[in-house]
Amino acid sequence: MTRPNERGSALIITLMLLVILTAIGIYAISISTTEMNIALQSRVGTSTLNAADSGANVGVNNIPSVFTTSQPGTLFDGSSYIWTSRPTGTLTLRPGFGANFRFADFEVTSQGVAPPQFTGTRGVQVVAIYGPVPMGTMY
Repeated sequence: MTRPNERGSALIITLMLLVILTAIGIYAISISTTEMNIALQSRVGTSTLNAADSGANVGVNNIPSVFTTSQPGTLFDGSSYIWTSRPTGTLTLRPGFGANFRFADFEVTSQGVAPPQFTGTRGVQVVAIYGPVPMGTMY
């Protein structure tokens, strides 16, 4: 037997529980969407940095040649890079080598670009020492 003032209380309790469970569900979806966005941005950032690093490695491999105009390259994931190289100074002596040997400093600058569906760039600068280069009479 029910009392007259308790009619419909089960309906109100059920609706309150439904509202609470809906709020928890919306919060869970919001958190997972945020986590997915963070993971995607991390992946794009890593891809862009790897592209810049690849361009720097290509530039270092081409030393002692000098490339003052941008040299492009593309990676398998769609990211790309451009790089340039230049000498940074004159030939210098280094400890451990005689006066007949010199070393040259080169600077390689590379910029990685994110895959086409994303935006972002990362830059890498490398200073490489090339040598020893024989100089003088070698007597």
